[in-house]
Amino acid sequence: MPPPPPGSGYSPYATGPVPPPPMPPPPHGREGAPPPARQERNGLGKAALILGIIAVALSFVPGLNVFTWPLGVLAIVFGAIGWARANKGQATNKPIAIAGLVLGIASFFTFCLIYLLIGATSTTYDYNM
Repeated sequence: MPPPPPGSGYSPYATGPVPPPPMPPPPHGREGAPPPARQERNGLGKAALILGIIAVALSFVPGLNVFTWPLGVLAIVFGAIGWARANKGQATNKPIAIAGLVLGIASFFTFCLIYLLIGATSTTYDYNM
């Protein structure tokens, strides 16, 4: 009688068929754990809030006011993107993103208002008398 082919589940030393080999371990060694959840992206909302706070605080100082408008614009952009991500479910900090957006807008208007006031109070001198 010829021997059975390898892997057929027959063993001449056992009384029954050989059990199948065990299943390979799951990837990353996580036994029975659900797949990793999608990571939340809250960074832009936080950045918008921080930039908005700094921009509003510095926009009242006429010497430093020149440097605050880029911070205000960045707070507006980051706040809008963070708000959109929160609406899509990719972030959980919608109020923070909205607050950063509002502070960015407020700092930009404060920047403009300060320079309008400075321009309105300045006087010109006519030296051609």
